[in-house]
Amino acid sequence: MAAVSNEKLWIVLNRAHQAIDECLVYNITARGIATSDFIVLEVLLHSAPLAALAISEKTRLAATSVEITISRLRQQKLICAQTRRANEQESFVLTDQGKNLIEWMFAEHLKDIEGIFGILSSEKRFDLYQLLRKVGRNAESRRTMPGVDAGGGLTPWQLRRATEFVRQRMADPITTKEIAASVELSDSYFRRAFKNATGVTPHKWLLGARIKHAQKLLKETAMPMSEIASVTGFGDQSHFSRTFQRTTGVSPRIWQRDHNLR
Repeated sequence: MAAVSNEKLWIVLNRAHQAIDECLVYNITARGIATSDFIVLEVLLHSAPLAALAISEKTRLAATSVEITISRLRQQKLICAQTRRANEQESFVLTDQGKNLIEWMFAEHLKDIEGIFGILSSEKRFDLYQLLRKVGRNAESRRTMPGVDAGGGLTPWQLRRATEFVRQRMADPITTKEIAASVELSDSYFRRAFKNATGVTPHKWLLGARIKHAQKLLKETAMPMSEIASVTGFGDQSHFSRTFQRTTGVSPRIWQRDHNLR
């Protein structure tokens, strides 16, 4: 049997994780719901009623993002506030409409997961499960997370966590303060450290990530421009089109046409 180096094993494992995550997130948004909305609805399906703080803790979404998501879901009549007693925090539950939506979405989500892992037999899935748990425990025991990088930038784990935080919440308004909190840094230090590590400001990096994701959707889906604008965090189609053209030099439709994508 040919030997596989630890480096190659890590590369394959990391790529598999990214591919699975991108597939699942893409399928959620392709069904017409933002990832953060799905996460909050799913946790309320299994754990309601919950206050905003409890939702934040369970989902690991930043408190501000949870508040924005709750407001949006209430406007869409997918969740509602539960009657509360005096001095109690406001808690939220699913409406019938919200329950029907997330039950359908979650069932489709499970089908997506089954479709990914269905290539493995039950025995191989169990073996993989056991091996990954063992590797995970070993990684946790070896983890060291220094608070700052000696060169004034971000440490590798901080950069990975910050960029992953942004990718997972791309459809929502995100502040640098929230990103900084995800890596346990102050806003001012994070701004300087991020630029030292990447060469660009957090805002510019986020903008680039949103444009890149928009190009992927333009290339691989039939989503309308208004929906692409929403899931990439631009709010409305006009803002999306202006920013896309300012960044790439052409409008989204021309970019799509020139790449022979539709």
